[in-house]
Amino acid sequence: MIDSKRDYSAEIANLCKQHNVKYLGLHASSCNQENTGTEDSEINLLVEFFQLDPKQHAICYFALEKELEDLFGRHVDMCDLTGITLPELLRPLTKNKTDIYKA
Repeated sequence: MIDSKRDYSAEIANLCKQHNVKYLGLHASSCNQENTGTEDSEINLLVEFFQLDPKQHAICYFALEKELEDLFGRHVDMCDLTGITLPELLRPLTKNKTDIYKA
């Protein structure tokens, strides 16, 4: 889990609004405090954007990733759910998740 001693909710909400994020959540091992207790562990995130043209989508994706890394001081690995529509692909990705932000 992300540093539990600090409340990131306002900063995350601002970043999500700024970058057209519809949904942001923790994925897999990032949901487990035991696996993310070290400063060098990456944060695995699921992200879904509002409909954007491809160029704007890429700009928002990489800007959000960089700003989240700056905020948390750790590497952020984001899985973009925006274009995934098949349930058999979504199910394993969203099975173990914790919601962080919903627009």
